[in-house]
Amino acid sequence: MGQLVEGLDDSPLSRLATEHSTQRITMDRVAVMLSAVCLLHCMAIPLVILVLPALSGLLLGSETLVHWLLLGVAVPISGLALWVGYSRYRNLRSVLLGVAGLLLMFVAVTHIFGRGPEVPLTLVGVTLVACAHLLNLRRAAEHSARR
Repeated sequence: MGQLVEGLDDSPLSRLATEHSTQRITMDRVAVMLSAVCLLHCMAIPLVILVLPALSGLLLGSETLVHWLLLGVAVPISGLALWVGYSRYRNLRSVLLGVAGLLLMFVAVTHIFGRGPEVPLTLVGVTLVACAHLLNLRRAAEHSARR
């Protein structure tokens, strides 16, 4: 096992932050894949609604639940991956991008501004989250190259 990051206790998150970089990279890759799935979902639903208006009533009835479920998966995975990345590399930019993206996704799913901006807010949020994880992956690659 690697050395503990200075200033962190011996908690499970601290141990995860110091374990082999493969675990951290895997979390970021899973989070990027989830972001891509979310982007496809957000882009496909409006197209399906446009192409198949007869199905729009069925799709709209379940969309809020689907979005809450996707957000419920995205927050813990992204949160953990971003925290571990920050603990290891101190890259505040990736954390800020990720948190901003998750907040936009939350605002979208709560319909605070109505249903109209839901898709654009989600698309921007998911893109920010994906960029945050890509920054983590780049930082991990740079760190590995220095060793």
